Amino acid sequence: MTTATNPQTHLATAHKQTPVRIGLLGLGTVGTGVYKMLSRFENVTIRKIAVKDITKQRQLTEIPQDILTESVESVVSDPDIDLIVEVMGGKEFPYQIIKSALAAGKHVVTANKVVIANYGDELFQLASQNGVNLLFEAAVAGGIPIVLPLRTSLAGNRIQQIAGILNGTTNYILTRMEQAGLDFTDALKEAQQMGFAEADPTADVEGHDAACKIAILSAISCQKQVDQAAIHTEGISSIGAIDIDMARELGYAIRLIALYKAGEDQRVDIRVHPMLIPVSHPLSKIMFENNAIWVKGDAVGDVMFYGKGAGELPTASAVVGDIFLLVHALQNGQTSLAGLHFNLEGKASPLPMHDTVNAYYIRLETQDEAGVIGQLGKACGEHGVSLTAVMQKGIDPQTQSATIVLLTHDVQEANLQAALKAMQAQSTTRKIHTVLRVFQP
Repeated sequence: MTTATNPQTHLATAHKQTPVRIGLLGLGTVGTGVYKMLSRFENVTIRKIAVKDITKQRQLTEIPQDILTESVESVVSDPDIDLIVEVMGGKEFPYQIIKSALAAGKHVVTANKVVIANYGDELFQLASQNGVNLLFEAAVAGGIPIVLPLRTSLAGNRIQQIAGILNGTTNYILTRMEQAGLDFTDALKEAQQMGFAEADPTADVEGHDAACKIAILSAISCQKQVDQAAIHTEGISSIGAIDIDMARELGYAIRLIALYKAGEDQRVDIRVHPMLIPVSHPLSKIMFENNAIWVKGDAVGDVMFYGKGAGELPTASAVVGDIFLLVHALQNGQTSLAGLHFNLEGKASPLPMHDTVNAYYIRLETQDEAGVIGQLGKACGEHGVSLTAVMQKGIDPQTQSATIVLLTHDVQEANLQAALKAMQAQSTTRKIHTVLRVFQP
């Protein structure tokens, strides 16, 4: 390792103790970024790196071949390694490896959102029992610091609400639909060509990636285990260019939002779905592949975290930040950061979706004839749905159909669904195309 010359690294080089020895699991995009960043410091040394294929040609030609291994287990079991950094990705195998490392008394830093969302409670307990730490800043929003601020700087607050744009793929797609008038399919194709979307984009565009991340943030906020499978999740594939245009006309932008809201009765409202964001709110201004998390605390009020939610160096930045929390502790004689032991007390009870209260945007296609809007209003009124706006957007002369958009006041989801069922049953309704909820800070 070379001596750091950047003056901003003085905290990491202030002490000249024996370097902390690191085992790096994975040398893909994030692992490469971690290696690049750590090579600037002299108080850490990467002792071993586990890779899938030792013979693969790599962009980092300066990596010594003798520290590469295809045996992950040999890295974890090495008694001369103090800290395991897991950036492999996946679910079951990384879970087993992290579990083994913690049981062996090694600190672990991971960027693995799937493992933390699904097995966090068990792993946090194991870390505490063995006097070590499991840190996971990079698991939620790439380079944006949010996990540690919630656990430290904002720890005195009751977190009332979190609204996050936590997936860069969907945000890029919605931005391009908004700016260039693309439909979803074309915007997705462009995102794939630009490297912002996977060949199989399902986890991103259907909201599952964001659900993992809000499960983690919710667990931190309510101090209870959150079952990702219980989180209501919707994606963006049903949103059309016309919805983007109509939202803009009504004073909104559309974003995929991962939402957490604390309830008065200890229940929590956790969900992921696209929402109309008022253009006056900073979340509406988040463009392209960027992420942002808006947090409302009972003491601090509103705070916002914004930046790169993925990528080699942004994600590596979060990983390395966690590493140096542990490095400073170890080099100052601390065996662990007791203040960061994270024990969850019981399981959260997410509010069923039909009990949530929201305002709604509804776009439907009807026959072009007199009385249609009155019939829609009647269906809403019969189920306690009050309308704030009704817009008709053109008539298709070939099909003689009209596009109508309704905007509602706050109403319970169960009532809204009953009204939608009544609207769909009307002979003049051809199709209900889009139903979106409206974000209310």
